[in-house]
Amino acid sequence: LIFATFMVCCMTGSSIFSILVEKFPVEKLAIIIFAVGAVAMGIVAMEINETTSFLGMNLFEVTVGMYFPIMGTMKGGIVPEDKRAAIYNLYRIPLNFIVLFSLLTDLTPRFSFALNAAMLATATLLQIVLTKRRLETTGKMQEESESDMVPLVEKGAEEESSAV
Repeated sequence: LIFATFMVCCMTGSSIFSILVEKFPVEKLAIIIFAVGAVAMGIVAMEINETTSFLGMNLFEVTVGMYFPIMGTMKGGIVPEDKRAAIYNLYRIPLNFIVLFSLLTDLTPRFSFALNAAMLATATLLQIVLTKRRLETTGKMQEESESDMVPLVEKGAEEESSAV
């Protein structure tokens, strides 16, 4: 029953993504998702009671359901297709170190959840930096493309046609 609830929450997150992506850019959605995920893991780490921990895990699963389509969309726009496989494999190296660290150390569940919350908070800050850089790059590209534009009608020809 618990696993089924987590899967429903994950599917709910995916459905919420499909609704929100029409209204908000994925970079900004990712900031919110990482922040909510960090709060959810913080709730679980506090171990208030079983019900609160379960609800925190459900909230985290909703963010997981939104995470995968957000990351797929962002990576598709950022990572060049001809280098995609190599770069994705490089992404897996830090992930494998984190997994090995958690398996080889004797961390308490409380500390593990707190560590997850800290990593999600770090991801939130890094996503803010990425979003600012992408907006700056997009703004520069728009400015360059606008300055390279050639007017369809030259000013002199426009004044002559309005005088006639």
